[in-house]
Amino acid sequence: MILFYVEKVTPRVRYAARLILKDILGLRVRFTTDKEEYLKSKIAKINYSKDPLQSGIYIQASKLLFETDIFEQDFKTSTYRNVPVFFLSGSNAHLPFDPFAAGFYLASRYEEYIPFIADSHNRFSAKESLQYKIKALHLPLVNIYAEFLAEHITQTSPKTEFNRRTYQFINTVDVDNASAYLGKGVFRVLGSYAQDLLSFNFSEVLSRTQTLLKLKKDPFETFDYVLELQEKYKFKSVYFALFSRLGQYDRSLTRYSSRLQRYLKGIADFCEVGIHPSYRSNSHLKILEEELLSLERVLKKDVTKSRQHFLKLSFPITYRNLLELEITDDYSMGYASESGFRAGLCTPFRFYDLEQEIETPLTVHSFPFMDGTYIYYQKKSPQEAWPEIKSYIKTIKRYHGEFIPVWHNRIFSEKAEEWKGWNSLYEQMIEEAL
Repeated sequence: MILFYVEKVTPRVRYAARLILKDILGLRVRFTTDKEEYLKSKIAKINYSKDPLQSGIYIQASKLLFETDIFEQDFKTSTYRNVPVFFLSGSNAHLPFDPFAAGFYLASRYEEYIPFIADSHNRFSAKESLQYKIKALHLPLVNIYAEFLAEHITQTSPKTEFNRRTYQFINTVDVDNASAYLGKGVFRVLGSYAQDLLSFNFSEVLSRTQTLLKLKKDPFETFDYVLELQEKYKFKSVYFALFSRLGQYDRSLTRYSSRLQRYLKGIADFCEVGIHPSYRSNSHLKILEEELLSLERVLKKDVTKSRQHFLKLSFPITYRNLLELEITDDYSMGYASESGFRAGLCTPFRFYDLEQEIETPLTVHSFPFMDGTYIYYQKKSPQEAWPEIKSYIKTIKRYHGEFIPVWHNRIFSEKAEEWKGWNSLYEQMIEEAL
């Protein structure tokens, strides 16, 4: 138990204090606005105000958690023990910054509510983020700030018992395109043949023909490969399935495809299957609802997990739509172009709707990288990517987080030249993660 004194318990204060003290450090939190009760208390306690009070741990409160508007924040940055910090405090505070304001700013994705320069897919770019600018995207800053605070709690109240989460490895695979050749329909097949012949890609013509004649398995049907590794290393996987109509960026088999339906039902026998909402559904609740209900009918079970196709997150509308359809867990919190911790967290947390000023039931899970980050954006080989991947695993273990890599089913085929060698790294990653 820890006593948290604050002059006014706002929704932001409650969320930020629980995020750091309860969700990360595993402490029960009791709030009080009674100064006398705080001063008399003998348990671990934090004074979050402008008045030092000369008792307990003093964290000088910034204005952020007592505001209700959303606007560009004007704050200076510094470093504390070689870690970038912001919302700086005076010298009489136990920490030279406000970890609760900083944690709230990152976890709520405050900066994504403010106008920004979007990328080609209308997404918030990693380079627009505060963490990128202060060279801290690779650090789970909120978890680190929580541990700074834990050290002071231990010093002032040595008998305090923390009940931190246990580290978890959660393997995730996105099924953006379930089939390279099969089930595409006559016109798509003929168009692909024409394109291959015009580009003199005769090896592709041969591979397509062999697959269509059922002389070999479709290259993108890679579930058996992952299942063998699951049985070997004893881990669990979550698959996120694109289950939509055809679109410019939604190029898998359509949700009406019997082949796709059989494939996903086979996966669901061994793994949990979540929805991979289509590119178009991000701004159309009705389309998202159709995709979700269709997938649930095929699987004959509720679908409660999601990851956005193309990682399209628009705050707060994307998460409001998921809540509307009773999605409980989202795994989209990360960047396509850069690795790192988008919300400054490697542990799960609840989505805070800044416009409505409420903590919601939606649990957000962060991922540090996806295969495409290294393959397409950074043009790295598996050998070049490995030291960074290994470092992320070590960091997430240290802070009792969730290691959630993002892989795509088609990459396992190693069909394209740039995909070769990644299966070996994938297995190496699993060994390191367990």
